[in-house]
Amino acid sequence: MRKLFSIMVVALVLLSVVGSASASGTVTGYVVHGIPGLPVDVYVDGRLFVKNFMPETIAGPLVGPANRSAYVAIVPAGGNPANPALAATVSFPAGANFSVVAHLDANGAPTLSIFDNDFSKTSDARLIARHTAAAPAVDALFFPGTPNELRVGPLSNGQQVAANLTPGSYTGALVPTGTSDIVYGPFSANLQGGKAYIVYAIGSLTGGTFKTITQVVNIGY
Repeated sequence: MRKLFSIMVVALVLLSVVGSASASGTVTGYVVHGIPGLPVDVYVDGRLFVKNFMPETIAGPLVGPANRSAYVAIVPAGGNPANPALAATVSFPAGANFSVVAHLDANGAPTLSIFDNDFSKTSDARLIARHTAAAPAVDALFFPGTPNELRVGPLSNGQQVAANLTPGSYTGALVPTGTSDIVYGPFSANLQGGKAYIVYAIGSLTGGTFKTITQVVNIGY
C-alpha cells in the first residue's frame, strides 16, 4: 500500500505545483488516475487541494510556475491529514508539456509513467494510444477483418504510439501482439481534424477492470 501511495504522491503533486498561473517559466501538465479503487485526498501546504480524486479521472490542462516547492500530503479519501500515508516536498522544472499517469504495470503492480505530449498544430486527426493497463503487449488493429486491416504495434505497458490520420470514421480492436484474438473491442470512433485523441488503456485485463478512457485536445490551426 505504501508503494501505491508513493506513486500517487508523485502523480498528484503535479496538480499542486502547476495549480496557479505564471507568465514565464511555466510547466503544463495533465494527471491521469488509472489505478482502480483508490480515491484519495490531496493536501498542499496544509490545505485541502483535491478532495476525493477518483480513478478514471483526467485533470488538466494545468499551467503554472515551474520550480515551485510544495509540501504535499496524500491520505485515503476522508482520512486525517495529520497522519498522511505519504508526504513529500517536491517541484517540477520549466518548459514541459506532459501527462503523469498513475496506473498498473503489466503484472498488476502500481507504477507511474510520464508521457511527453505532442500537441503541435495539424489539420489531421492525431491518435495517441498509451498502454497503461495490467495486460501483455498488444497490437491495435484498424478495420479488423477487412481488406484494409492495419496492424500497429507491438505496444507494451508504459509505451505509447502516435499517428496522424485522415479525419473520418474508424473501427478498431486490441489483440495480443502477433495474433488476431480480440481482447478489447471492436470499437468505432469518428476522428475529427485538428484534434488529438489520447486513448489510455487502464485497469486489469484478468481482474475485470480493463477499459479505455479518452482525452480530446484541440490542436488545429
